[in-house]
Amino acid sequence: MCSKEAWDHFLFVPPSAAAPRRGCKGAAKRRSDFGCFLQAPTKVALTIRKAPPSQSNQVTTVARRRRATDDEDDKRSMKDAAMLGVGAVAGAASAFAASAAAPAGAAALLLKTSMMAAPPPPMPMTRAEIEAQYLRENWSLLDMLLPNFNTDTFIWRMSMIQLVNYGAALLLGNVMGEPKLCSLYLLGASWGPAIAGGALWRLILPMLLHANALHISFNLFFQLRIGFTMEKQFGRRKFCLLYLFCGFLGNLLSVVSNPYKLAVGASTSGFGLLGVWFAEVLLTWDLLGPSRSRLAMWFGFMISSCIMMSTLSPSVDFMGHFGGAFAGFLLAIILADMDEEHRPSWYKNAKTMAKGTTAFLIIGGLLKAITFGPDGPVPYCGTIFNPRIFPF
Repeated sequence: MCSKEAWDHFLFVPPSAAAPRRGCKGAAKRRSDFGCFLQAPTKVALTIRKAPPSQSNQVTTVARRRRATDDEDDKRSMKDAAMLGVGAVAGAASAFAASAAAPAGAAALLLKTSMMAAPPPPMPMTRAEIEAQYLRENWSLLDMLLPNFNTDTFIWRMSMIQLVNYGAALLLGNVMGEPKLCSLYLLGASWGPAIAGGALWRLILPMLLHANALHISFNLFFQLRIGFTMEKQFGRRKFCLLYLFCGFLGNLLSVVSNPYKLAVGASTSGFGLLGVWFAEVLLTWDLLGPSRSRLAMWFGFMISSCIMMSTLSPSVDFMGHFGGAFAGFLLAIILADMDEEHRPSWYKNAKTMAKGTTAFLIIGGLLKAITFGPDGPVPYCGTIFNPRIFPF
């Protein structure tokens, strides 16, 4: 019996001479029994102490050999046990990994994500950019109707001023929801005799006024439709100059052609933006390539539509529309700044002719409208704070 009790009995009870020594048979075969493994070298040590002096060297040699053999067997048994343990642990780990493959993959992905470098913080946005982003995310129809919509632009503020002026004209006096003629005149409508008398502000203020709801709706949509993109392209200052100059020169040519016409509307500036666009296409014609035919068809359609609209309605200021478009075309060529490798051969000559034509139109138009313009009649509509009551 190889147990703890047998091991204690062997240590503290001296062996009898008559009783034969008994070890654990098959200890080399059953190395996993640690009791027998520890019993063997201890028995040899006790036997050495009991051996006679004459046989000391022989017994010592035998004991050393047996101890070396037992140590080697011990190492082998420990190695076998370790291999069995490793195999068992590996099997258990494989089973656990197979049962938790998806969570482990997710954990690895999270670990990999957490080890990635954090992106830099975004730049702070202005209030106008936040509003524009909100509208882009929530109003896709607005983006389709008004590309590059932005409330922090000159064209948007000008449109709001035009709406306010339309409301003021209605408050001064209206007939069936349309501003009276005296209301428009008091707020700065174009009138040849008044301009000849020195009221030059009537060449600028008409672009802020409109005759009825359909008039202001069409002009606002038209200028916002192309104005946002054009202002983003040219910049606020250059776009402001283009818009105001087109309105001024359009109103001037309109007064020169017919001084007895009460004219209002932002269409002079709106058509001026079309003239700017046409000048840009003409300057870059050699760079457009296959898109030339499509642009030519588009401009042909726009020009024919404007001519047809102007001829069908007698109240449409055709000369004002043409003057605004021509002013935009001339000023766009003057302000153009193209790279030398992209300039057409007639680039410098076109700039020179545009400057000369613009100067001639401004000087000649002002002389004609002021010096040779009619002196009257000038309507008496009262003042803004005390307007006269008229049925029209």
